[in-house]
Amino acid sequence: MTAGAAQSSETRRGRRLVERPRLIKLLDEADQQTILLLAPAGYGKTTLSRQWAKTLTRAIWVTLTPGHRDVVTLAEDLARGIDALGGEAGRFIDQYLRAHSNPQRVHRELGATIAARLDDAHIHWLILDDYQSIMSSQAAEEFVLSMRNSSSARLLIASRARPTWASGRSVVYGENAEIGRDELAMNEAESAQILRGRQASESFARHAQGWPAVLALAAASDVPAPPADSQLLPGDLHRYLAEELFQAASAELQAALLTLALLGSVSTATLERRIGSDLDRLIDDARTLGFDSGDDEFEIHPLIRDFLLTKLNQERDGDQQVRQAIEASLEDENWDNALELVLRFKTLDLVEPVLERAFTPLVRAGRLATLSAFATEAWPIPTFPPPSVEAAQAEIAFQEGRIELARDLSRKTLLNLSPSHPLRSRTALILGHSCYSPAEFPEAEAAFRQALDSAHDERDEAEALHGLAIVAVFAEQNEAVAAIGALGARRHRSPIDLARYTTARLAFRRVIDPSGLSGELHVEAARLAIDRIGDPRARTSMTYSIASALAARADYKEAKEWLKLFFADAEAFDLVFAMPLANWTLAQSALGLRRFGEAERALQAVEDSATRSGGFRHEINARSLRARLLLQTGQADAALACVSEPPEQFLIPSWRGEYYASRALALACSGDSDGTANAAAMATHASRAHEVRLLAQCATVISSLRQSSAPAVELLRSARAVDVWDPVVCALRASRDLGDALAAIREARPIVERLYRRIDDLPLARRAGFRTRATGSPSELLSSREMEILGLIARGYRNRDIANALYIAPSTTKSHIHHIFEKLGVRTRAEAVARLEMFDPH
Repeated sequence: MTAGAAQSSETRRGRRLVERPRLIKLLDEADQQTILLLAPAGYGKTTLSRQWAKTLTRAIWVTLTPGHRDVVTLAEDLARGIDALGGEAGRFIDQYLRAHSNPQRVHRELGATIAARLDDAHIHWLILDDYQSIMSSQAAEEFVLSMRNSSSARLLIASRARPTWASGRSVVYGENAEIGRDELAMNEAESAQILRGRQASESFARHAQGWPAVLALAAASDVPAPPADSQLLPGDLHRYLAEELFQAASAELQAALLTLALLGSVSTATLERRIGSDLDRLIDDARTLGFDSGDDEFEIHPLIRDFLLTKLNQERDGDQQVRQAIEASLEDENWDNALELVLRFKTLDLVEPVLERAFTPLVRAGRLATLSAFATEAWPIPTFPPPSVEAAQAEIAFQEGRIELARDLSRKTLLNLSPSHPLRSRTALILGHSCYSPAEFPEAEAAFRQALDSAHDERDEAEALHGLAIVAVFAEQNEAVAAIGALGARRHRSPIDLARYTTARLAFRRVIDPSGLSGELHVEAARLAIDRIGDPRARTSMTYSIASALAARADYKEAKEWLKLFFADAEAFDLVFAMPLANWTLAQSALGLRRFGEAERALQAVEDSATRSGGFRHEINARSLRARLLLQTGQADAALACVSEPPEQFLIPSWRGEYYASRALALACSGDSDGTANAAAMATHASRAHEVRLLAQCATVISSLRQSSAPAVELLRSARAVDVWDPVVCALRASRDLGDALAAIREARPIVERLYRRIDDLPLARRAGFRTRATGSPSELLSSREMEILGLIARGYRNRDIANALYIAPSTTKSHIHHIFEKLGVRTRAEAVARLEMFDPH
């Protein structure tokens, strides 16, 4: 805790700062990356560290507390330290923490991210004091280890216990330097210096056994020394001296000391409210008596604080003082201190009111570890916990991805929360999200309505409205119109509101809006606001949604540009959970551009992710697209095998419909008319999404081509009405008969020609008799080997020269050149070279 103005060591009688050059020399001579100061409390580790830190350049100091067991607190404090030295870590780390619902689960990645920021800011030293405060958290320790291993910055760690990752072997092998209790204990000269002028100093020095904390108290007190022949241990002597000093204080100072010990690190305004206008004078008196830690800024020594908190149990009004301190901490938003006091003094009746106030700020800050630790420790007895503890447990389960548990806990908790309870809205939101994931839409909608009705602030209200909109859209309800309208009404309030509206509106247009994706998508405002959307999850959700809509329109190149924005965010912020959907859309876009190798790699990434996570929904989605890839490469039987099994029940309707529609297309290409009709009917029954209906329509048109080509024209009209072309592209490549039929229809030819040009599909264009060429650059259209050969053609090499230069057969060379001409849409070497020079004049 800190307060008051700095006092010079000459004007106070209390703790005397003793220069310890022998220890400074040990620190100066250590060349290991990590230096450990290891000793029990009161051995001057902090004082020594502060003295030495004054000699260092570009050093960051963090005093660790139990609150730093939560890696969010640790990362934020380190980021502030980096920014204070001219770095740029705060904004990025804030976004990184927002990107993860429970940052504690990505502690290693977060440590490496902080390390990169330390190096970017050229930080030389990182000093972590009171390291023992975080050692009960494996995640916090692994965070520090990851940061240490990934950064060139050196560490000075002051701790009462050795970090778990710093074994004794690491000292022997020179990885860490260690200064322990024996070195930190004061020698005779240092003891004499701090006790100078003190009667019976030799007796104090002998009983203190070099313990700086005891010597400092002895120097500050006038109490008689213990008998020379007594067997008093240093710890007993410390308690004896502290008691004597406390009793020597005035009643006013005693009360102030107890308040200071209770309040921890709070603002000066809070201290003045609790202690009064004499705060500075009382702090000066505390210094004079030796109750401070000896640093420039007043701080009660940790051992003294423990002593004072223990004395509260002896005070008649001790319980009242504790409760007042908890209230003051809550008013100051010092959540860690409030939670610590509740646990330390076992005020179980305050668990509920404290959680009611601390819950939402902790969750919004991503401090799930703090919430989890408190909820676990606060209610260990086997009885029904207070509703707020249950709400915390539901939140933790949801953020850790345990959806079924979160759903069950939030259902139960809502039964025990009054309509006006401050956590009712958040608990209903958890239930809504937990029901939406397995497509339990009616309960999800009811939960989001509860959340909206009981919302206490704009953030809960906005999240509830977004939840209602997404449920309505993906459940394919007509109520989605009103829900989208409600989101649209607030889209200008913040960049995140705009992102949510854009995401939901595009989904609405793809699934429910009769006009589909025709006309403008109106994503310009979103593009301008993208840098101001501070939450990477909201940002990537929006960029993915835009890319997916563009891919559905067969604007594949533009879709890939938006996916670049997505993948840049996903890589920077370790958004692993968001990758399957984006990779699916990347595979779809690559497939649309006939880049089968790229499509295969992206689709494999989706399949691998589904295998690792056991995510059957992504596995079903991957099978749908895998079937379409196989169809476009002439493998109808293999495609049908991909979609032969019925999908799981708990699927979003459009995903289910897409699976059945892909099966219908595979059956149509295999010549099974009855199976095609049945699968197409199941697809349109499952979903009204435009892509599903068009894909099913493509299947029925292909199946009926032997009877009539008229339905093929109707297919083009349907696609043009909603501007959804990806299903048509897939069908044209899967069935030559469909392409031939459309090419033979005068009304259809201009539409098909424009589509082929749009997707750079030269083989289909040539088969239809269209004169066209690719619009992309050679580097976009050709493989690396083909680019190499085109470069040799530009240098005047003949086929034989190229074969000799690349050690390939002349027939292989000829085949490569044929493919180059075909991909570029040219007929001669001169035209090919002209295309190369057009895009790469050098």
